[in-house]
Amino acid sequence: MPLAFDVLEEGFGAEIQGLRETDSLGPALVDELRKGLADFGVLLIRNEEITPERLVQLGNAFGELEILPEPEKRHPDHPEIFNLSNLRDDGQVVDYEEPQSVFLRGTERWHTDSSFRNIPCLCTMLYAVEVPENGGETQFANMIAALEGLPSDLREVVNQNRLVHSYVFSRANNPGRMDPMSPEEEAKYPPVTHPWVRTHADGRQSLYMGGHVSHVEGMDVNEGRELVELVLQEATRPEFIYEHRWADNDLVIWDNRSTLHRLRPYDISNTRRVMRRITVAGTEPVI
Repeated sequence: MPLAFDVLEEGFGAEIQGLRETDSLGPALVDELRKGLADFGVLLIRNEEITPERLVQLGNAFGELEILPEPEKRHPDHPEIFNLSNLRDDGQVVDYEEPQSVFLRGTERWHTDSSFRNIPCLCTMLYAVEVPENGGETQFANMIAALEGLPSDLREVVNQNRLVHSYVFSRANNPGRMDPMSPEEEAKYPPVTHPWVRTHADGRQSLYMGGHVSHVEGMDVNEGRELVELVLQEATRPEFIYEHRWADNDLVIWDNRSTLHRLRPYDISNTRRVMRRITVAGTEPVI
């Protein structure tokens, strides 16, 4: 039976009905999911217990999975899974200024995953193991609609410019002290440039920016950062946003090519939040 996609917010985001843990991830089903992802940008599956093995299987159905920086945050049995948790190895909640907390709080900035790669990722899948009663929502911003809604003067500027994306830059600008990356790890992630406006396979265009952006290529650094912030404010107006309020066993899949996202604050030093993330590698450069 075909999947059903129930729209969440003005055509942005959809809840999937009819996908179960036991379903075989054959080509027809994956094609439905891929089309739904392109059409809606964000897909939601509620109240489905998903094992780490199944999460990896679901990601592999879309393509090759990325192995992300920060090796200490990888799942011990499945390195493709990135543990986004505020629990230490001993099960205790982290202190506010611990590097683990600083890293998580850094995701409160608008960003798109893996934009620091020459070929950025296709999509991210985030599974909720344990979530707080209050706070910790994830907001998603529709960059296709945001580009269409830009004032004409800003639209002209973004059409003419490229942005420099850097993992080392974004990590260094997290809100607090983090353990330094090794020179070997830093060398794996040199800065890259991408067009500010991304053209998709179906001809649509979107803004392509976020927290990994260090500056505008060829522009004074401070002037460029002010410009980026101005465009970001326009692009994340409430009418472009879907906010997801998590429940245990929710799975959200989002298209990193056409969306931005950010974590909303929660009581990170007193309230448990355990999430599992996998990222599907992209196959085409940003054009």
